[in-house]
Amino acid sequence: SEPFPGEPYQPPTKDKQFPPQVQYPVETASAETKATLLLCRVMSLVPMKLRNDMWNADVDFDLAAFHSLVRILKRALRQLVEASLCSVLLLDLDRVRLLPSGFMCASPKKENHLQTPAVLPTFMLPRACMGIVVRHFLEYDGDPATFAKETGMKFPCCYQPIVDLQGAFAFWENVRRCVDALPESLGVSDLSYEMKIATDILTKKQKRLGIFPLTV
Repeated sequence: SEPFPGEPYQPPTKDKQFPPQVQYPVETASAETKATLLLCRVMSLVPMKLRNDMWNADVDFDLAAFHSLVRILKRALRQLVEASLCSVLLLDLDRVRLLPSGFMCASPKKENHLQTPAVLPTFMLPRACMGIVVRHFLEYDGDPATFAKETGMKFPCCYQPIVDLQGAFAFWENVRRCVDALPESLGVSDLSYEMKIATDILTKKQKRLGIFPLTV
């Protein structure tokens, strides 16, 4: 099953169904459920600023499956970058001296967790924490005035969950803008339509809770 659009994943065989304890949606899921899956998957690609502690909140079955697929893709892209670099260096080993220290270091910078010292793309996959917090945001039906406090209590490992949520919302807008700009010949019309439905649901929730995308 493809990770996009927001269709639920299917078991590999009929006799190997997903455990009922995970309460995973069936193939005939509602449009709102599919939109939630799509929103959580896309925004789970945004790293969060975390405290130096273990993740002691929910684990999401769908996001774990999604990240296992994205990890394969990112590993292949990283190996392609490494192979391309090796090809260039083998032609002239003196070029090794031009590479700065940490040129492929993927560790986040202390001053900005969204940046790394790398000068070449590393294609590292962040943890799925942002997708889990996004699901909490979409399913929250309590008092808007207490959302920030309740979110901080539910996800104590997250250093700045509201700010990170706003950054993830901005990332979603950019992804949707890119998808809408792609030619129809690439077959993205279904994805564009599902992203529109998901955006409507997200915007409604943003207005209710008063949390909107970060603006630069």
